[in-house]
Amino acid sequence: MKKIVTIFTGLVSVDKNLVGTAVVYKKIADIYKSLNYQVNMVIPEETDLEDDSINFYLYDTKNNKKLINSSTVTIFGAYPPTEPLLYAYSKDKIIVTYLWSIAPIGSLEFKDFKSASKQKNLHKYISSSYNLSLLVSDKIYCRDEGVRKIVLGSLISLFRASLKNYLEDKQFANLLEVAPFGIENKKIKKSNKENLYRGQYKNITDNDFILLWNGGIWNWNDGETLIEAMKILKKDNIKLVFQGFIHPGKGKSLSYEARKTFNLAKKYNLVNKSVFFIDKWVPYQERNRYLLESNAGIITSPDITEANFFFKTRIYDYFYAKLPTILFDCEAFADTVKDRGLGLVARTSDANDLALKIKKLAKSNKLQKEIEKNIKNYQKEIYWDNTLLPVYNFAKHPRKLKKEKENEKVVYNLIEINRKIKI
Repeated sequence: MKKIVTIFTGLVSVDKNLVGTAVVYKKIADIYKSLNYQVNMVIPEETDLEDDSINFYLYDTKNNKKLINSSTVTIFGAYPPTEPLLYAYSKDKIIVTYLWSIAPIGSLEFKDFKSASKQKNLHKYISSSYNLSLLVSDKIYCRDEGVRKIVLGSLISLFRASLKNYLEDKQFANLLEVAPFGIENKKIKKSNKENLYRGQYKNITDNDFILLWNGGIWNWNDGETLIEAMKILKKDNIKLVFQGFIHPGKGKSLSYEARKTFNLAKKYNLVNKSVFFIDKWVPYQERNRYLLESNAGIITSPDITEANFFFKTRIYDYFYAKLPTILFDCEAFADTVKDRGLGLVARTSDANDLALKIKKLAKSNKLQKEIEKNIKNYQKEIYWDNTLLPVYNFAKHPRKLKKEKENEKVVYNLIEINRKIKI
């Protein structure tokens, strides 16, 4: 009998752009394909991704049930659609959850609401759905050790860190494992370098140091402090490029933070002089071309819980291209960057210190080469084959955990809570 896996991506689109966490869904699909599973993927909108080995389906309640009924394994993400999740649970299907974020924390920064009550209700619903997914999953993956501790705390509150599970594995790895984000085990050839910025955009020249912000500016970012730093550096040959300023799945709408960032750059007369907002979102397979022309990558966030615990996926692109990374000391990746010499860490929300770090890197070819060497050594640890090995091992020998009566009661209580929330 052929093994079948059905992956529900929730609200995450899977297309040629493979924005952020969409990459993980594709990588997990590739793992199951390598083990001869038939792979189904349920997505929120039509895809332009060309992959005949994956059966793509639009989210549809009736068809979801058919797919689940035929599946050996069902996989959900950080923001799971609860209807198919609970249906899979009711049919005793093997349920795997990959937590690329802790949704109740990440969603605290969802600010773009006209109604405060709608924001509040959505957060309640997300929190309840997160707890549901932890209760019904047979295997849970998260992106790093810090997040594992948060999830373990949640499991304790939900009575899933039980004596039975502890005696089976005293690290609870039978239920919860770290399976981080990763990079391709391929080299980017510098000989393929093109002029995609230099000479193509007025005021970006061959002699400029290009600082790349790869991806959108979200509400959990701090673009304004970076603009303040660029104001300080406006006389230096340093150019900041926001590549992918507008999210391909959000039309022309901008986040609250993106609007503030752009308006501040405009106020300081930096737009298209030392700061460039480029609308084009680069397809995943083409991102190397843009990374190659850049000299460093940057990400800045305020000192909030989201930044403290969650690695930004775009940093992995910087590491893939061996680009030095500049970030604030509040970021989850800050200690790794500092300890392993992968870039420079500035004081959070300190524009002067950030400008100092940017200039220090831009003016020192020696420092850039040292960091590149350090990143090369670090890359071996974050190849996808290594980071997602726990996912591969489980896919080889999937197993269903026995339902516990105590959990059943909590599951049905949470279902009732979800039903009463109006979003």
